[in-house]
Amino acid sequence: MQLPRSPREEKHDTLCEELLRERAAVLGRAGMAVEDALAELTKLDNEIKTKKEQLKLLKLREQCPHSLNEQQAAVEEINAKIDQFNAVRKKAQLKYYYLIVTREALGLRRHDMIKEIYIIPVKKKKIQDF
Repeated sequence: MQLPRSPREEKHDTLCEELLRERAAVLGRAGMAVEDALAELTKLDNEIKTKKEQLKLLKLREQCPHSLNEQQAAVEEINAKIDQFNAVRKKAQLKYYYLIVTREALGLRRHDMIKEIYIIPVKKKKIQDF
């Protein structure tokens, strides 16, 4: 047999439910911010790989002044993408830090699984020669 609950107990339970929902929403937003940054990194990484393949094809062409200009332009374009990648990587690191701080603030102390899920790639180095 269940005892009738007082309005005060019902309000308390409602408030606890709202707090739990808000905690989940905050963690979800923090995780999504990291995921978005990682998705952008993946996209940029694919673009860099494609441009490097194009550069390889340019190198295989006959060595002429026009080809050298194209190669130089390709190298500059790749380096610009690498700069963009590194900037987004820095943003991803910051978003990851925010996620960890949010988890800590909510009392979650173990982050092993988070480290496995959200892997931030290493910084890319610019290419020097063409």
